Amino acid sequence: MSQINHDNIDEFLLERICQLYNVNVYDLTFINAADNNFVYSFQKGCKKFFLRGGLRHSSEQITAELDWIQFLNSQGVNVSLPIQSKDGKYLELVDFGNKLVNVVVFESAPGKQINSEDPTEWNELLWEEMGKTLGKMHSAAVLYNSKQLHHKRESALESVLITAKKVLKSKKEKELLKKFKALMTKLDFLPKDPTTYGLIQYDFHCENFNAQNGEITVYDFDDSHYFFFFYDLAAAIHEAVWDNPDDEKLAFANRFIPSLWKGYSSVYQLDRKWLEYLPDFLKWREFDIYITLVESFKDKSAPERYLKIIENIMLEFQGRAESPKQIVPLPDNLEIWFPKY
Repeated sequence: MSQINHDNIDEFLLERICQLYNVNVYDLTFINAADNNFVYSFQKGCKKFFLRGGLRHSSEQITAELDWIQFLNSQGVNVSLPIQSKDGKYLELVDFGNKLVNVVVFESAPGKQINSEDPTEWNELLWEEMGKTLGKMHSAAVLYNSKQLHHKRESALESVLITAKKVLKSKKEKELLKKFKALMTKLDFLPKDPTTYGLIQYDFHCENFNAQNGEITVYDFDDSHYFFFFYDLAAAIHEAVWDNPDDEKLAFANRFIPSLWKGYSSVYQLDRKWLEYLPDFLKWREFDIYITLVESFKDKSAPERYLKIIENIMLEFQGRAESPKQIVPLPDNLEIWFPKY
């Protein structure tokens, strides 16, 4: 079993996993499978849970992820927590096909995902709360930087480059790899002090949190990396703006970014010198998405019905990575987007 997708998830494997959590395999509902991970949901009593298994990360990396989630919870950040198996383990390793499949079960976050097409849900109040949530996570990350950890998540600067070298092989792709390496070198020279660099969520957008009564609960820390705090803001901006039609992107950015920044600044103060690197972090986001899509497409680790979708998005991001243009024209004066609070 070199790869995992929905078409080759063995029922015997699922049965063994379910035994660890006293769950009936027929109660599982398939959610998705990609990047050598699979996710199912199940109900137990009146509570809903999500089961994630796969080969994407080592057990040490997942142990580090779970430690980070539990630390965030201890610092007052609303997160979807892992639960223990019947043997009292947060991480179970299931031997299957000469591979150790990592298995974790998480509580379902309260509330629901935001409908970004509903202005009563997707609005300035919610965007400000998103900023506050990022600020809380970065405040926690500063404290987490001082912990002596047995297992640490990887640096994005190293991890993404390793993947890029592995999958960008064609002549055209190697040209993109050169551009990516140049961007990585520029970012690698930036200061990495513990108030601006640490363990971040790395993929913060409205599909990775639920909202209830104005509060956000974050989940899916599978992409967590050590990286610059400002990237979390840039990634949130990129994902929110990307969801809009091209002729509406700028108008949306003019509303979204000040609200996000207002919430963030009310919780955490980041030196304004980082604003000048917004173009670089937005471009990093595009490279990272493209590299991830190429990896999924070449490994065929997503279900067949999704591969065509991946291919189309991959071509879009190839063009975006090749171009110096940003997802939205940046103002000459960033004070418009990032006012002082």
